[in-house]
Amino acid sequence: MISADTNLFIYAIDDRAPDKCRVAADVLEELQRRSDIIVGLQVVGEFQNALRRRLRAPPWVAYQAARNLLMRFPSFSYDETAVDAALGEAIVGRLSYWDALLLAAADAAGVKVMISEDMADGLEFGGLRVINPFGPEGPSERVREVLDIAP
Repeated sequence: MISADTNLFIYAIDDRAPDKCRVAADVLEELQRRSDIIVGLQVVGEFQNALRRRLRAPPWVAYQAARNLLMRFPSFSYDETAVDAALGEAIVGRLSYWDALLLAAADAAGVKVMISEDMADGLEFGGLRVINPFGPEGPSERVREVLDIAP
């Protein structure tokens, strides 16, 4: 199973960073062709929040975009065990609480790869690995490898 962090969905529609926008759109296009993608409900909420706050989208636009994301992919959520793991990660400073919560919930859902710019590339958390989708000249080597994207 593969999942993606909020930043990938935001970059795919945020043309203020054209190189990242193009890479994120390409990665999402590839993800939509797969049957093993799953998205955290936390990501859906963060996505609508980022649309409203960072991109200044009207509330109805943010709502519809988040709803579309929710309907497009299967989803997973967190539970008490994930919250406990996130609190533990936050206290030692390895990850922010919210990043740790997403990873703990994803790991419990069987995710093996989390695509994210916000966390350390190659970070291992439980049974999953974080990969940064952005390379110096397009998609990173790791994301091309995982998604079988030609260079």
